[in-house]
Amino acid sequence: MGKISELEKKQARLELAMLKGQKQKPFKLPMQAARTLRQKKKLPTHIVTQYLGQDGNMRFKLTPIVSGNIIVINNKAHKLNPKDICRFGKQSWYIHREISRKPVSNQDYEEVRKKGDDTDSDVVLIKAVLGAIMKPKKELKKNAIIWIIVVAAIAILGLIFFGGGGA
Repeated sequence: MGKISELEKKQARLELAMLKGQKQKPFKLPMQAARTLRQKKKLPTHIVTQYLGQDGNMRFKLTPIVSGNIIVINNKAHKLNPKDICRFGKQSWYIHREISRKPVSNQDYEEVRKKGDDTDSDVVLIKAVLGAIMKPKKELKKNAIIWIIVVAAIAILGLIFFGGGGA
């Protein structure tokens, strides 16, 4: 239930911003990443790596390529594969976890699907849940309006037929 309420809050903020005519701020790279990417231009034998440490910290590092397809970060070897490059605009880098030799990418799509960890069906499920939560409020408004119209019509008809003679 916690994730659904967070999504509802985010959706409400976005709708409010849209009503006010505000645009969402564009994403900017962290300063550390921008600085490392600028340094990369000077060193063509190096590659920018977003390193996800076991301590939960994320660091952008400029690492040398060893023997064509291996990089070494903190005395740990990691593989390189051109298909695993992540891009943001014109910039590109690898994302490596400290505990894994392979970069983080979408290359293991079939394995993730087999495990059942894919998010393909989550979007439909979340929309269905949000729709189920939102619909009762809308139906209440429509039903309330219909009941008010019916009561007003009965009151007007009652006045016409039973109470209109002021003689």
